[in-house]
Amino acid sequence: MKYWNLWDRAGIYIIAFITLIIFAILTPNILTITNIVNLLVQVSIVAIAAAGMTFALTSGSFDFSIGSTLSLTTCVLAINIPRIGLFLSVVLALAVGVILGLINGIIITKFKVQTFVATLATMIIYRGLSSIYTHGQDASLINYRQIKMFSNGEILFIPAPIIITIFVYILFYLIFKYSLFSLFVRSIGSNEKIARMIGLNVDRTIIYIFIMTAVTSVIGGIIQTSQLLTGNAKFGVGFELEVITATILGGTRISGGKGNLWGTLCAAIMLGIIKNGLNLLGISDNYQKLITGIILVLALSTSRIMEKEKRDVV
Repeated sequence: MKYWNLWDRAGIYIIAFITLIIFAILTPNILTITNIVNLLVQVSIVAIAAAGMTFALTSGSFDFSIGSTLSLTTCVLAINIPRIGLFLSVVLALAVGVILGLINGIIITKFKVQTFVATLATMIIYRGLSSIYTHGQDASLINYRQIKMFSNGEILFIPAPIIITIFVYILFYLIFKYSLFSLFVRSIGSNEKIARMIGLNVDRTIIYIFIMTAVTSVIGGIIQTSQLLTGNAKFGVGFELEVITATILGGTRISGGKGNLWGTLCAAIMLGIIKNGLNLLGISDNYQKLITGIILVLALSTSRIMEKEKRDVV
């Protein structure tokens, strides 16, 4: 138990440090300031969405539709910025995110559809909406480069995506650490039946959680649109698996009841280090996906073993 408690508290930080050392030996360029900044910018989209997913997994849920939400966000922005301008388009995208999260929450809580089935179905629906909205074509923003402020903008020489990531994590940490909402989330993840018996509004809390996962995906979609200046229904394929991998690897219990926001951020950065290091070594994207899949299996296996060991001790 001492081993598993140590692993629970510090495992991801140790692994991330070892990963960094290995790639620093294999490709010293990974430690240059320019590369570190680029790495953190690249990680920001997954990290921001993983902050929302941490709340979902802590409650015993997950959201497979976030990749499609990101895709739809890029399409909404690309179509509407030329029509109504940047500010109103961003507000519209955030509003769409709230609606998509609300739909997920209602399907799960009011229609009693299992989370896996519900979000798998909405993943397909939202991606279909993306394709319909853009008529299956790329929507270019090459002539509307003001949106680049979300990727190229800086404050005190710190790129905007990093600042947004820091802001999201500080805000979510305060919510996670000090709010009654977070207590409700953990209670639902520990035992939903008991949470209902003691009078917690479980359905409303779950709806709020799915709104959070959708909105954080929209923020990631805004950054991606800013980087690529394009909206496309094919964006975000496999995004949900990266986000879930980072969340579980960071120490959030897959069965619910316990979350680790800073562990999630560290895991997202570690996955970014692996991708960045493999790119610098000239290893193809196919192998990167393979490695991400292997990491997810190992993270799931470790989480299950740790939970079993703790139950056996109790």
